[in-house]
Amino acid sequence: MSTCMFLFLLTCFIYVSSSMQGSMMAPHVNPTAIEYGIVLKGTGRIQIVYPNGTLAMNARVQEGDVFWVPRYFPFCQIASANGPFEFFGFTTSARRNHPQFLVGKNSLMQSLRGPEFAAAFGIGEKRLKRIVNAQSEQVILPSSSATPGDKATHEFLLL
Repeated sequence: MSTCMFLFLLTCFIYVSSSMQGSMMAPHVNPTAIEYGIVLKGTGRIQIVYPNGTLAMNARVQEGDVFWVPRYFPFCQIASANGPFEFFGFTTSARRNHPQFLVGKNSLMQSLRGPEFAAAFGIGEKRLKRIVNAQSEQVILPSSSATPGDKATHEFLLL
């Protein structure tokens, strides 16, 4: 193995994501890495926004398509209503990447909730708490028609 390949493996985070029809991986940002993905099965959408919040891309993807997301660009992956959506990918970084989820049980909103954050939105802390706690899922958000038996998986493998 060459030194170049070895260094690449040390700075690469590999993942596989399999989502049930209609589910979505919560919008998130990669603060230290670019993300590359390859659709293995099914169809879905990749939505990316610029850091200022305007739409950068809303693309339908299918088996064999490749996508990439620049660092600091919020994005989400949405499975089509026709069936499951599976993709594999990797992130590049000199450090381990820790995606920052913008919604969900482990989102940035959870750590920011307090009197200052509530005041910034002109609402009380109790209302902010209700809003922040309204989303009980962590990473994969179910479709609105999902039944309790529907599950999505998201597996990570660090090399």
